[in-house]
Amino acid sequence: MRRSFTQELEEDREVEIGGQIFKFQYPHWKEGAQLFDEEMTQVQTNGDTPAEVPAFSFVADTETAIKRVPMFLDPENDSHKRWKELVQRKPPHAVPRHQIAQFYRYLVEVTSGFPTTQLSDSSSGAGSSDSSSPEGAS
Repeated sequence: MRRSFTQELEEDREVEIGGQIFKFQYPHWKEGAQLFDEEMTQVQTNGDTPAEVPAFSFVADTETAIKRVPMFLDPENDSHKRWKELVQRKPPHAVPRHQIAQFYRYLVEVTSGFPTTQLSDSSSGAGSSDSSSPEGAS
């Protein structure tokens, strides 16, 4: 059977976060490759000795996600402006940090074609799968 790469890219590209629906796009191969190289460098660097690796920062991690998400958003319907407004919301309508990070990881996974390596968000109970159930929790 012939594989159709074009058809694989014609999937539904809409994703929802914070009540907003965004259409994502695949970045140009060079932008994507540079981003994935940076991601891989971070993963490899985390194996070094603690003195050589700065401590993980949730603020820096989230700010990186916020900064990089627009690369994946189709610019139609003011998506970049809506993204900036979404991440600036204050309670009770604020989007939680873990959802911002997971949204970014999802976009990286989908557009790269391989799963990302992520820190455990086990304290939030959030995983990388689309569905979760209390039955599977330990």
